[in-house]
Amino acid sequence: MKKLLLFVSLFASLSVAEAAGLYETYDEAAKYVTETGYVVFIYPAGWDKYGEKLCRKLATDKAVKAAAGNAVILLAPIYQDRSEANNSKAKKAMGSLGYPGDMSDISYPAVVFYEKSGRAYATLCGEELMKGGAADVAQSIKKRISAKKKQDELLAKANATSDPEEKSRFYLQSSRVKGIEWPGGLKDAMHKGNPEDKGGCLAALNFWFSIKAGETPQQIISRLQAAVKNPLLSDWQKQQACAVVIGHLRRTLGMMAGGKYIAACAKTMRKLDPKSSLGMAASVVMRDWVREYRYGQGWSPEIIPGSETPLLMQGVPIDKKGTYTVTFKLKTGRDGVMVKSVRLMEGARCVAEDKTARNVTWSQTEQTFTLQVKKNVKKPELEIIYSNPPDGRSSWGDITVQIK
Repeated sequence: MKKLLLFVSLFASLSVAEAAGLYETYDEAAKYVTETGYVVFIYPAGWDKYGEKLCRKLATDKAVKAAAGNAVILLAPIYQDRSEANNSKAKKAMGSLGYPGDMSDISYPAVVFYEKSGRAYATLCGEELMKGGAADVAQSIKKRISAKKKQDELLAKANATSDPEEKSRFYLQSSRVKGIEWPGGLKDAMHKGNPEDKGGCLAALNFWFSIKAGETPQQIISRLQAAVKNPLLSDWQKQQACAVVIGHLRRTLGMMAGGKYIAACAKTMRKLDPKSSLGMAASVVMRDWVREYRYGQGWSPEIIPGSETPLLMQGVPIDKKGTYTVTFKLKTGRDGVMVKSVRLMEGARCVAEDKTARNVTWSQTEQTFTLQVKKNVKKPELEIIYSNPPDGRSSWGDITVQIK
């Protein structure tokens, strides 16, 4: 009788454990996996006791298990010491799932989400895992599983339609589900279902903004604006395009000539998704990479742009009518400076100009431009177009304004 009771008790405890869906070996977990897949708590075995304790606590939490739903919960170690014994333990736990690799954006402990087939489709790590309580982690798990369900529904719609453009749109939408990775084999499926890429969805999926040889800043900005307006591109793709343009303008034009363009790109980047990493970086870009060009700064390699882009100098002492001279004087450096034109601007209106190009060199260390100002100017700005090649900007000099 006692043996029978012991057997019944043992059977009952095993049934409870299986119903809970928590396992520490892949072979056992695989027996009960559903279409929802696996939620794997990967803990740092032997080198982070807190991480292991946290994973074990969360994996048995009622709210976490409820959030996982029909998914199998698996506890798996990851070792720093990849000895034969440790590799054997890890293989027993992970089986054919495989760790997410030594990816730079994965830290441990981590929760990794796998499809039934074994493909990893999402991760949960870092502050989101370490700082949140069990309820917060449960909510994060629920969001990722819900996102995967939404993605699967879109894939089902794509497979159900015979219209090639509609099929591509559903496939593209499946890649836009936030918080998880693309479906496996997505590009091949899109090409197979719509080889001519009617509607441009595959092109949108493959989109990456790059700078073309010989493009002017205005042409680059024009292409960027078109990309931002493209409804097929994701906010992330558009933000990446903004970041590429910001970096290029910073390198080629500098913080002063490129300032207005850089600021505009940064504002767009922030508007697209203010809570993303690039959205939050926009304020830093505008603070550190945008400078106002003011009278008294002269010129330097940092100021001279790498293309013939108008550069506005603020605070110039030209507010009354009269004849003014603008003198460029070379102080030091290798290249000198090439000035294509100097114009006095009041907003968008040109008040006076001298369009005779002049080179300031070591054989001619001073060059003067003359401006005939026929009326008082309320908000004077001096527009200077430098014409140095990108590799010929190594010089420093002064710019002075005098009235005759």
